[in-house]
Amino acid sequence: MRIQRLLPPAHRQSGYTLIELLLYVAMVGGLLTSVIFFYSTTIDARVKNQSIVEVNDQGAALMDYITQTIRNATSITSPTTGASATSLTLAVPTGSLSPTVFSLSGSSNLGYTTIGGSTDAGDSGSINATKFTASTTGTVSTLYAYVGATVSASPNNVGQMAIYSGTSSAPTALLASSSSTALAANSWNAFSIASTAVTSGQIYWLAYNTNGSGTSANNLKFDTTGAVQSIYKTQTFGSWPSSWTGTTQNLQFSMYAPITTGTPAALQVQEGSGGVVALNNDLVTVSGLTFKNLTRASTPGSVQVTFTVSRVNPNGKNEFDYQRTFTDTAEVTW
Repeated sequence: MRIQRLLPPAHRQSGYTLIELLLYVAMVGGLLTSVIFFYSTTIDARVKNQSIVEVNDQGAALMDYITQTIRNATSITSPTTGASATSLTLAVPTGSLSPTVFSLSGSSNLGYTTIGGSTDAGDSGSINATKFTASTTGTVSTLYAYVGATVSASPNNVGQMAIYSGTSSAPTALLASSSSTALAANSWNAFSIASTAVTSGQIYWLAYNTNGSGTSANNLKFDTTGAVQSIYKTQTFGSWPSSWTGTTQNLQFSMYAPITTGTPAALQVQEGSGGVVALNNDLVTVSGLTFKNLTRASTPGSVQVTFTVSRVNPNGKNEFDYQRTFTDTAEVTW
């Protein structure tokens, strides 16, 4: 008998169909997208929370330190009563720590930061400009001018500022100008401009114009000098010539522009002859530091303190940026 060998049936091959493969890819892709989105959201939330906490904690600590120092002081040296300034000088009981001075680091000023002893007249409808030489290279984005005691009622209560490059005799090129800004009397008034580069050793002119309703309103403070420092010319308010010449004056107006050097600004203190000490860490920067002397008659002194704390983002990353302005008032102890 012939024996037949029984062969197993042909083994059928199995695998994924194209549709199944596409479904699997879609599922995995969706899962990865969800994971990445969740991770990104978590990171953003962490950065946001850290930024808010850092700014709030640093700002509160700085304000507490300054106001406590004011309360412990014996008198306010500067700014003078009714005036505002970017630094505060206090006389304190401990002789070795007096004077105690608060100011900003990481920047220098282009201009004249002293409040002039005289008030100009007829600034309305006229450009008044003072020349200054930059002491460092950087950028300016805010111009300041100190306006005297009288400001016209609205709508004649606004001013504008501009910055020019130029020679020692005249402004030759308009670099930037501000929009109209409502003026405050007996105060430093801030005028925002587009960020403008300045170079150490170069001459720049800071200029001011206003729309006051009379010759005694909206005028700048100034001090006289021994040489020609300023010029003026009639100019319709709201427009700036690209270059110009005018009548020279032996005076300098109280106006300036902080130069940002790229180093984050810190609020700093100097006690007596000791070294300057930064009060905030390098995770935040401080700007807009202003001290206003609110002292009333027959009182030892009162100061309003204002500054803005911002999160530092040196690489310009697309992350949450946070800033907060702090304002408080403290009185010298009786």
